[in-house]
Amino acid sequence: MLILVLFNAAKSCVAFVLPSDTAVHVGQTLQQQHPRPYQAAPQKSPGQCRLPPLFAAATSSSVVDPQVIATGYSTDDNLSEAIREATELALEALPDATPSSKIDLAVIFVSSLYDGTSSPSVIVPSFLDAASSYGQGIQHVIGSTASGVVGSVVNTEKNGPSCQPVEIEGSLGVSVALFVLPDVQLQTFHCLGEDVPDDFNRLPASMWKEAVGLKGLAGDAEEAEKEDGSDNKDGAPLFMVLPSPAFQNVLEDLLRGLGTYFPNSKIFGALASTVSSLSRARLFRYDAKDPQGMQTFSDGCVGIAMTGDVDVRTMVAQGAKPVGGIYKVVKATGSTINAIVLDDAATELERASRESEGDDALGGDDEEDSNEPLSAEDKKAQMAAAYAKASIPKPCLAEANFLMRVLSDDDQSFMRKALLVGLERGGSVGRTPSELARLRAGQGHRFEVKQVASAGMKDGSITLPLGKTVEPGSRMRFYVRDSSYAKKEVEALWMGYKKRVLSESFEKKSEEEKPSFRPTGCFVMPTLDRGNKFFKGKSGFESSTVTTYIPEIGSVSGFFSNGVVMKLDENDPAEVGASIHGSSSGYVLFGSSK
Repeated sequence: MLILVLFNAAKSCVAFVLPSDTAVHVGQTLQQQHPRPYQAAPQKSPGQCRLPPLFAAATSSSVVDPQVIATGYSTDDNLSEAIREATELALEALPDATPSSKIDLAVIFVSSLYDGTSSPSVIVPSFLDAASSYGQGIQHVIGSTASGVVGSVVNTEKNGPSCQPVEIEGSLGVSVALFVLPDVQLQTFHCLGEDVPDDFNRLPASMWKEAVGLKGLAGDAEEAEKEDGSDNKDGAPLFMVLPSPAFQNVLEDLLRGLGTYFPNSKIFGALASTVSSLSRARLFRYDAKDPQGMQTFSDGCVGIAMTGDVDVRTMVAQGAKPVGGIYKVVKATGSTINAIVLDDAATELERASRESEGDDALGGDDEEDSNEPLSAEDKKAQMAAAYAKASIPKPCLAEANFLMRVLSDDDQSFMRKALLVGLERGGSVGRTPSELARLRAGQGHRFEVKQVASAGMKDGSITLPLGKTVEPGSRMRFYVRDSSYAKKEVEALWMGYKKRVLSESFEKKSEEEKPSFRPTGCFVMPTLDRGNKFFKGKSGFESSTVTTYIPEIGSVSGFFSNGVVMKLDENDPAEVGASIHGSSSGYVLFGSSK
């Protein structure tokens, strides 16, 4: 037996086990098997990768029908031409078609600016027609309109990542991701707000599933236990959901229902968007097995359930910088926080950890030693700092107002427009208190950031969005949006992901164990307030970060949304299920579950 290990520029490696009689010639150029499906063939399309003959015999018995995700995009002014161009680019990166070949899923995002020139009802038929030359064509479609799209094309250069991503914001654009998913069962669905039962926990699983369009889908709570009583996690479905903005009021009920009747499922997606608030978001759905399956909606939620040989890894970047100290909640009722007090021990511990990790000081924490007389403005700041450190309970708004006086002008300006509060999450024992250090270590977020829904002008209380319950004794802190910090957070997230993957590979004890997760494609779904403007002119920052940390990934797609739908940290057992995250970015990596 021969073992061949290949390293790339990103210092990641892949190992091949070869038969003992395989001839290896020193100096021969080899290509990595993942993520493209490589086959020994004399001809290939421009964007398609193939397996060198050296590995054909060694892998033909184990890799028959690999998972493939191919992406294309277009900015053509004509919608029909844009759909055709984007689809053809994606088709070039798929394996050569045979009469039995099919595209299991197409996820499409179309700029809402096309609404004025073409009817939304022609979008799905145009995609189906553009891909009709590929075997049996597209079998399932979900998608939505967008204020901006994310796409990629295959990188034909020898050096650099496998694909070149691009982010198109506020202008005409179409993006499509084509999925070839062997051994995966798919079921699309659509539901309106009135279809979602609000008493989901009292309904039989079959009744709830039928109400939301998931009739007949296996893997519900009644089937999620094996004979020995253990959870059947391998059979749990994945759900990708694309709700309309108006559906947000009942989205929490749908997410809780999915979590109840499919307890081990993973849920991810984002809210549809438009360039202008005057236009209406559209949702798209197609199912080849359903005579009524080609539909365009202006409300509700479309989605797809996936079961079988498919898995995802999800991450969320909150883009918010902590300011001031860490507080303990003294009095709270439901989602309303009435009084807080500074937690000196937690604040100093976090500060010391942040300094030891080399992270920059955060807003409101800087101290300057000076023997010069204080100005009136400096005296106010000193009084504000003294008040903040006083060990007496005080209303949240009063503390926020005093904190603003010691922040920079930009941070003050943001806090006057919107008040962000982070609630500490469980599982912090044994983890570093520093937020960025935790993310770099792959330990997840310490605080979950939410925008205050309302404030009491009389008592100084703040109320968080519905669904958030605050217990007295829990910790919280204030946040502001900051592009510099957001860049560090995105990079820390991907660094943490790479560390988790490396740890999984070392923990593998035998060849029979499940191999480490290898992504074949990625969805990037930032909200409307991120992108080029937020990152101060750095176009495509988030999508290019994906290919920087995972250069072998062959597809990056997505869109600019009205909100991200997924768990904040998928590896946190204390987190109940998916939720809505505003002013954030969601990342979804697709790969095989085997």
